[in-house]
Amino acid sequence: MELSIFVAQFPVSFVVQDNLDIIMEILKNVKQYDLVVFPEGCISGYDTNTSFLEKIDITTVNDGLTLLRSEAIKRKIHLWVGSCLFENERWFNAALGFTPKGKINRYNKINLATHERDVFAFGSSLEPIPMNFNGQVVNIGIQLCRDLKYPEQWRWLAMNQAQVFLHLNNAKENSSSQPIWKSQLISRATENQRFVISVNTAASHQECPTMIIDPKGEILKEIISDKIQYFRIKIDLNMVSDWYINQSRFDLIKIKYTKK
Repeated sequence: MELSIFVAQFPVSFVVQDNLDIIMEILKNVKQYDLVVFPEGCISGYDTNTSFLEKIDITTVNDGLTLLRSEAIKRKIHLWVGSCLFENERWFNAALGFTPKGKINRYNKINLATHERDVFAFGSSLEPIPMNFNGQVVNIGIQLCRDLKYPEQWRWLAMNQAQVFLHLNNAKENSSSQPIWKSQLISRATENQRFVISVNTAASHQECPTMIIDPKGEILKEIISDKIQYFRIKIDLNMVSDWYINQSRFDLIKIKYTKK
């Protein structure tokens, strides 16, 4: 099966309406049954200084998500965006997926960054999300930014039949880290023999490119830019394999962590 991926990055701002306007303009370029992916925090804005949360227009965020749900239905696409959400007196760093049938899928970030931990609530669910593309179901694993540093999460998703990883990212402060982030994304793809679609915010100091990697570790497409850029690429899901997973020595390796 071939899957059409549409990836878009732009300079995410702290003005919710500006972010929504850019997303709506980019969506004019999608096609039916595309899997469309935007960066972490692309609706609400995002920063390592969490004081930005105090300025978020929560009503505009919620109205924007309702609008994007309608766009996914109208355009017959699967649309994934990132946003900070305020619910029940708690903040969540979330990825939200809108389907052509109007369903809303969601992943709350599990491994929060250090600066997030006093402000955001931890996610508590890690399961692949089945998504229907014109009658064919594809299992998608969602990860956000720092989740990259925890390969066991990616392996768990792969063992539970995720075929494609979406990695929504907002890492923009230290471009010298770029080779490290790239190598880790390549590792997540090849060790699990899955496709990795990683989308970062556009910035002059991107710590990670926006990129697509195949199950063999080959970079199929890459953007390093502070500008609005997007592309479409088709991936062949027949490349996905459990060859390495099936040879894992689960009889010997049991991970147990004792916090010190």
